[in-house]
Amino acid sequence: MSLSPTTSREILAPAVGERLLLGAIRDWAGARSTDSRPNRRVAQALACQSSDRVAGLFIAWMQTVEAALRRPIQIRCPVCGGILTDEQRRIVSCGLAGTASALGEELLKPLLTDGRSVMVLARALNAALRAEGYPLPVRLQNRPAEHQVSCPTVH
Repeated sequence: MSLSPTTSREILAPAVGERLLLGAIRDWAGARSTDSRPNRRVAQALACQSSDRVAGLFIAWMQTVEAALRRPIQIRCPVCGGILTDEQRRIVSCGLAGTASALGEELLKPLLTDGRSVMVLARALNAALRAEGYPLPVRLQNRPAEHQVSCPTVH
């Protein structure tokens, strides 16, 4: 079966749950870059969009990620669009947590010294997002995503 360009875009487009996670990850990174503690601000924003349970699990997940980092995580400017590999790894591994935890752990190896504890929390976060109506897709495709550059941005 071949995919039409429209079908391909629909499959590769981020799900609502993925966009929610990406926004929270970027909010967290933005707060960290200003040396402020992101816990309360990010938790409140997530709780408003989903639930207190999702917010609490996200905070625990991010704290565990930070504790196990091999290097600083790269985050893309939200104005520029797109998503960097480090962001993709965390979001996709969270989607894999419910069905392919070992694969998600492998995906996180370049970023983290201990992917197992992160994946345990990712599984709980994945389940909480699904319960709130934001299921994360399991992305197991072997082909790379095709990225189109619309136009460069100037800052």
